[in-house]
Amino acid sequence: MRRIFVISLLLLTACHLSFGWGGVGHAAIAQVADNHISKSTKKQLKKCLAGTDIVEVASDADDNYYVWSRDIGFECSNPKILRRQPSDMDSYPTNIEPWCHSYSVDSLYNTYRHNREGDEYVRNAVMDLDFLISDLKANWVDMDKDERVVKLSLVIHLIGDIHCPMHVLYVPQAPTGGKYSFVVKGEKVNAHSYWDSKLIKMLEPEWSYYEYSEAVDTASGEEIAEIQKGDVYDWGKASAITSLPAHSHEPKEILSDEYPEKDRELLYIQLRNAGYRLAKALDYIFALSE
Repeated sequence: MRRIFVISLLLLTACHLSFGWGGVGHAAIAQVADNHISKSTKKQLKKCLAGTDIVEVASDADDNYYVWSRDIGFECSNPKILRRQPSDMDSYPTNIEPWCHSYSVDSLYNTYRHNREGDEYVRNAVMDLDFLISDLKANWVDMDKDERVVKLSLVIHLIGDIHCPMHVLYVPQAPTGGKYSFVVKGEKVNAHSYWDSKLIKMLEPEWSYYEYSEAVDTASGEEIAEIQKGDVYDWGKASAITSLPAHSHEPKEILSDEYPEKDRELLYIQLRNAGYRLAKALDYIFALSE
């Protein structure tokens, strides 16, 4: 087990960044998942995350952003200077810039199963999730405990991120990737930041993550089973289709003060779907592992 995982867990950055969903959203997703995972999975998670739980580690990938970027190549904006070549990555997937927060879809909303489209790099958090889930499923019992916590934290976080509308990159439907601003409630807001954390605060500024989890976790058993169908690539496609309306604004557009309320339904759908699918992923990882 490499020393970098120990460093990654013990050394926290003082800067709390706000990427997909922010702390409240990621914790709410984890709480929804916790509501639906099996007793066996709860037992194994308690063992793996000694002294903490999935809610507490849900934002570790953001809170440890700079440390993990340096130590394991976790980098969402992928500047060239931080790119890792496959030969430098040991057992990590051959994604040139691993542990990305976002993912790309093609014109039919399909998620890629690779990270190249011609000469262009394709951001692919979904492929990373596929690798992490498979790796944990096969190897978590024998993993060093610190490595296991990091990889579990990444699964918990990235499933949340692929459900954040601005973490989907559409080719060619919405090429801006949320890199524009509009005005809402008299404030100029970056579209990415709006969906990452500002919308949650605009709608219910006093709510905790638990109150959000209660508000969104309303699906029936049959609905949950339908949402959980398929694998992470299917979830990525479904999330991309659901998220597309969030990319409909124009730069500098002025929205009404009531506009955030119109986005409540999409917000709730994506938070709950992420929670249900995270529960499915965790149950899969720990199935029959008593």
